[in-house]
Amino acid sequence: MRKWILSLSLFFVSFAFANTSLESVGKPENIQILLEKEVTEALLEVKGSYNIFDPRDGTKIGSGLLGKRFLVHSTHNGLRWGEAFPGIHQIYVSPRSENTSILLNGIEYKGAIGIYKVGQKLYVINDVAIEDYIKSVLTPQFPYPLDSEVMASVAILARTDAYFLATKYHDAMWQIDSKEVNYQGSALLVPDSAVDRAVDLTKHLVLSYPKEGQNLPFAAKWTEHSAGKTASYGTIFRKEGGLTFDGVKAPHASLDREDSKWSYSLSRGELAKKMGVSNITEVDLFIDATSKKAYGVRVKSKEQTKNMDFFAFQQRLGKSNIQSSDFQVTLTKDEVHFKGFGKGHGVGLCLYSAASMAQNGENAVQILSKFFPNTYLVNLNAIPEHSKSIAENK
Repeated sequence: MRKWILSLSLFFVSFAFANTSLESVGKPENIQILLEKEVTEALLEVKGSYNIFDPRDGTKIGSGLLGKRFLVHSTHNGLRWGEAFPGIHQIYVSPRSENTSILLNGIEYKGAIGIYKVGQKLYVINDVAIEDYIKSVLTPQFPYPLDSEVMASVAILARTDAYFLATKYHDAMWQIDSKEVNYQGSALLVPDSAVDRAVDLTKHLVLSYPKEGQNLPFAAKWTEHSAGKTASYGTIFRKEGGLTFDGVKAPHASLDREDSKWSYSLSRGELAKKMGVSNITEVDLFIDATSKKAYGVRVKSKEQTKNMDFFAFQQRLGKSNIQSSDFQVTLTKDEVHFKGFGKGHGVGLCLYSAASMAQNGENAVQILSKFFPNTYLVNLNAIPEHSKSIAENK
């Protein structure tokens, strides 16, 4: 029953805003993911029929019916994949059939694989449908199913974020580095999983915000537990994300704030080693005045001062130790103590609060409107078709 409620609610909202389209930025069906950078060779295997294109102009330069498996490497005047492609420094290998599979270094990917020669090194790109991409990146993040309304909210946010990147970096060779998002192609996909169902159920739906007569996607994120208030994307990520607001209060997470408490301590010497300084004399936090969350850390020694953003600092000390951006630090004679609340970077949708809202009967539309005020749900299927990518040519 909940699926039908969700489907109907999403239908009515998307229908209401079908005319507030993203036509001004186009409708990119695909997104380009960087798989390999500056490598000398890569093992490319196709099982089934395929075409080979030159991505400069979309010209078809080869094809095959039975598949192919060879190392791709550069030559003095082009590329070689079993056969030589003289004078050609980039190729796109695209499946001709739904039954065709493409593997790079043993990992299967949907969509097409692009090989670019830069100097004598290779860059390898996966040109993949956004719907397939978000299934790939969400599956390992949510091994245990969330409430269907929460999972639908996450799917819409993941799609919104993907469209933001695809439009912002439309002319770039790639929009996302696979290592930054733990993208592993089709390797971890689970058919008919909670993620699979949520993505299919919300297909073509994204959030947008109005700006100068246009409706644009934005950098859309979620956090596990906001500890009572979310922070703005720009404050924590230190990047331009399109939509700007100071975050929102999250009453459900606020009530659970004390239960979300965490702490971590280490010696001054250990912290100095992790931060790459000789000793520690002072640790200061850069605090967002609105959310009270830390977006950066300054560590001082007698000889030097080192500044680091929250994510770099968390990586140095470990996510299991610095669990959120909502924390304080205290120095004693020999140790450094961290005390914090919540879990995650604190930006966007608070999953803890969303789960509580869903339990109280609120649907995905209501959940998203709470954490992303003044945004609109848009059905991209109502937008005229954008020009097809090379991967879609047959």
